[in-house]
Amino acid sequence: MRKSVAFIAKSAKEKISTKSKEAVPFWSALKDSSKAIDQMEAGVKAGDGSMIGGLDNLGVSLHQLAASWGVLRASDEGSQVGRGVIALSKAYEVFLFHYGPSVARKHLGGEVTAAEKTQLATARAEVAHLKEQFVSVKGKVKPKTYQHRFISDTLGLCKKIEDIKSDSLKDYCAYIFQYNRLMYTALAYNTLIDVWYPETAKQLGSAPRSSKRPTLAFESSCGGYYKGWDYVIIPVTHYDDYYEVTFSISSITETEISSFESYVESYSEESATVESSEEESVIDEEVEMDEDDGGTFADEVSDGADDEDGDGIMDEEDTDDDNDGTADDADNDDDNDGVMDADDADEDGDSADSDEDSNDDGSADDGGDGGGEE
Repeated sequence: MRKSVAFIAKSAKEKISTKSKEAVPFWSALKDSSKAIDQMEAGVKAGDGSMIGGLDNLGVSLHQLAASWGVLRASDEGSQVGRGVIALSKAYEVFLFHYGPSVARKHLGGEVTAAEKTQLATARAEVAHLKEQFVSVKGKVKPKTYQHRFISDTLGLCKKIEDIKSDSLKDYCAYIFQYNRLMYTALAYNTLIDVWYPETAKQLGSAPRSSKRPTLAFESSCGGYYKGWDYVIIPVTHYDDYYEVTFSISSITETEISSFESYVESYSEESATVESSEEESVIDEEVEMDEDDGGTFADEVSDGADDEDGDGIMDEEDTDDDNDGTADDADNDDDNDGVMDADDADEDGDSADSDEDSNDDGSADDGGDGGGEE
């Protein structure tokens, strides 16, 4: 994860100015991601539940980082920032699917307690309020804009979590995962709306604001699982295309990690006062979207859905899909894995089916949650 942050900073340094007002959400999210990773590492070393706070903070900052890059990339084509964002997202996903709070609660087993049912009721009321706020604003926002997409995404996640209705342990764990995903997305999007679309921000009223962390309503339920836990003995059994994705940032050295970590953490929002007309134009440009596809904008950017090689050039316009410097029509190694296509049994480089969590409960389909007993 630290290597991904350094790679993003190195790639962005000459492309996205730290003095730009429009780039504040991007750089602040990268800074917060670096601090969250430090917090996670401290919690892992301590062997206690404090890791959850870092993971929680990373969830918010990563969604904000992905969404802000997804917008700004149109003014920074050719940058490698997207590769780092995709790699960081994949590392986060693998960690979450093995060590996240929904997985921890699943491992603890037992019946859902009365206190946990109260937590569910509180969280459901919070989701209902969030939905009400966003519904009230959606019709007032111009269609085919980023703020309209952000609002639609949030409402889509509200609908998804509303479908989890029972108080069984399975649904309780699924609710933990989807609740956090919803709140991370809402907080990230609200930061972007606060900075880029202040008029829409006023209309959102009491929806979760950028200064508020997600309510760790479920921390007490799973925190005990991490007490004295030795992460090393919990095997990572489901990594999907992790190695293929993160290989792209392998050029970063330890010296660069330290240097760019310091660079990121020295970032100051107060000094970002320069207006960029180019970045302003992409923030306000028209956006095509399919509200029924079930995904969010932040997730699409994190997955490289429209920009597989993360260079800021949309795939439909990209003549070098794997970003190896060789035009596609002359490229005999389409996935840039060093194996010529004629001999390559995995031409898309994905190694496997990418969806190992078909019911979206934060745990791999066969319980790929670190190898422990259910």
